[in-house]
Amino acid sequence: MSKKEQGIYYTPSVLAEYMASPLIYLNEQTVLDPAYGEGALLLAAEKIFKAKNLGNSIHLYGCDTKPINGLLNHLPEANLHKSDFFSYPVERKFHTILMNPPYVRHHIQNEKKINKYRATYDELKVLNNSSDLWALFLVKAVSHLKEDGSIGAILPWAFLQADYSQPLRRFLSENFGIIEVVALSDKYFDDADERIVIVWLKQFGRRSISINIAAPTSIRAKIEFSKISLDRWLADRVSYTAGYAPDLIISEYISKYGFTKFSDHADVKIGVVTGAVDYFILTKKEANEFGIPAHRLVPIITNSIEFPKYLINGNSDLRLLVALKRDDHFKFRDFIQLGISKEYNLRSHSVLRDPWYSVNLGKVPDAFFHYRISKIPYLVPNLNGVQCTNAFHRIYFKNLTSIERKWIYVSILSLPAQLSIELNSKTYGRGILKIEPKSLKNTIVLKKKDDKIIRPYNTIIKLLAENKKDEAMIFATQFVCNELGIDAALKNSSCNIVETLRKLRRPNRD
Repeated sequence: MSKKEQGIYYTPSVLAEYMASPLIYLNEQTVLDPAYGEGALLLAAEKIFKAKNLGNSIHLYGCDTKPINGLLNHLPEANLHKSDFFSYPVERKFHTILMNPPYVRHHIQNEKKINKYRATYDELKVLNNSSDLWALFLVKAVSHLKEDGSIGAILPWAFLQADYSQPLRRFLSENFGIIEVVALSDKYFDDADERIVIVWLKQFGRRSISINIAAPTSIRAKIEFSKISLDRWLADRVSYTAGYAPDLIISEYISKYGFTKFSDHADVKIGVVTGAVDYFILTKKEANEFGIPAHRLVPIITNSIEFPKYLINGNSDLRLLVALKRDDHFKFRDFIQLGISKEYNLRSHSVLRDPWYSVNLGKVPDAFFHYRISKIPYLVPNLNGVQCTNAFHRIYFKNLTSIERKWIYVSILSLPAQLSIELNSKTYGRGILKIEPKSLKNTIVLKKKDDKIIRPYNTIIKLLAENKKDEAMIFATQFVCNELGIDAALKNSSCNIVETLRKLRRPNRD
């Protein structure tokens, strides 16, 4: 298994010193790194201790299953344990713990080991079974702190985003008086796409009285923390909003300007799940070669780059989903046998179907919405009764008139709705926004009966068909704000938050 597969990313010295510096301040201090690797964090602590002229009483300890020997030879041999951190005696307590724990995803962890850890340490029960290994390391590390001790940790972006991090953040708020998070944009680990955050946990043994977050342009920039509420800290996603109060802004759009939640007007369902896109979704030519007739083929959207053409040409350029019935086994034997030869019938989604080759289409949606997108999600009307894969959400409106729907289409592109989407959705990989059904349902939109929306709606559709999403958002925002007379200060605050959130999740991009 490679270092990347094991979640091993050795800490650059400049990052190690940045993370360790605020926590090295005692004249006599014990420091543990539970995954010390090359020893960068322990060396940083030692260097900072000497630079601050705190004395000679810093005691460094480390634990690692596969340490890199050499840089810590000056330490007593007994201080460095070559062992699994979860076998490290919990009786050992320290003033400070510095850590860059392994970023091993839960689905590739050793299940037997994880179950053993959970059986041994009750504290780990705060985490659910989908937790990545770094989270287990962090909870175990807390048990090694002296009263009023501190932890400095380099953690993945998932600390602010993942579902399993929500109970972890609650646990930390119940055990540390001060929590500080620095969200970094620069890339510090060459082999990792994962964004990172620096987390400082201080005053162990107390409930949080201060939770702060910052997003400096680099580790050389001054840190300007913004205090966040406990409710925001315990939300599905923790967002940096540069000192603004986004929840109050959203509330004002609702109470003063008549915005309502998307879930009041539509149901959200995932797209069609095939389990084997390359097999079930064909070009017209491929379908003809198998002799599959038009009444067994459904036009389907598979990629967001298809939306602009779809808005212009309808379904003429789309690929086709093979929609076979139970009694089609003999009619399309060659096609079905091909699937069996490639073992598509054994895939997890296929075995749940009876027969496996009959994909469940569900109802034709009224519209489509992005599930993952890097910039400006928008709602696409279903013009020709097509379907979409589970790369998108299917939207089913609740008894809305054509005019009311047009208001929804336009307003979801406007600044208030885009703000709520950014706040409630999660970021993965290279700045991709992942909009779960729950996030979309909580998005605020505008529903009105005024037919003056027709011309703006047509303009929006034309801009989207030309792939001019930025222009579409600007136009929608201007129309909605002018129509409602939205306060300029509220609009500016919303704009600043959206720009901050997008810049943070997509650093160094347009």
